[in-house]
Amino acid sequence: MMVWASIVGVLIALFALLMAVFLIVGDSELGLPIFTFLSGVLVFFILKEVYSKEQITALFSIPDRSEAGRLILLILVLDIFVVLPIHAVITIFLFPEAEQQEVITMFEDASDTSLALLAFSVAILTPFAEELLFRGFILGMLLKRYSNTQSIVISSLIFAIAHEPIAMILAFGGGLLYGWVRVRTGSILPGMIAHAIWNGFITVVVIMY
Repeated sequence: MMVWASIVGVLIALFALLMAVFLIVGDSELGLPIFTFLSGVLVFFILKEVYSKEQITALFSIPDRSEAGRLILLILVLDIFVVLPIHAVITIFLFPEAEQQEVITMFEDASDTSLALLAFSVAILTPFAEELLFRGFILGMLLKRYSNTQSIVISSLIFAIAHEPIAMILAFGGGLLYGWVRVRTGSILPGMIAHAIWNGFITVVVIMY
């Protein structure tokens, strides 16, 4: 019960933060980066409260860099050649007339100045904040009660629900990969790096498109 109470409590706090940020800045282009940064900071301090100093150190360390490099490469290969095609096929059948994802629309409407800020937010800040929350806190809490597989799947489902419907399959697949690496290595850094590379790749594709 305490596991779920903690998870729900943090999600409610983040939703309140989201509302506060957008009440203050409105539809400003600063809204997304400000919220993403603040949410990452908030979750980091929460992690410091629920984890020991040794656990925090392990969470942000890479004991075997060569293995981490191989895992990051594996994640990216699976993202591109497995998760993305499955996402594309399901999207065609379930959302044949789906509107573009909100982030893509934001890129299209952005000015030159805000485009750089938005790209930084999506490619750097978002992976940082999301890995802290979903693989650092939520997955870590679930591992206290459930098996590795159950925890990875449940945290990936929560990660998917946090995205737009059209992006849920992609997010769920990514969540499984990042969660698996987090459990395998005990660190969120390999997943965070892979997540940043993936988001950066998508950002470049969207801008060039």
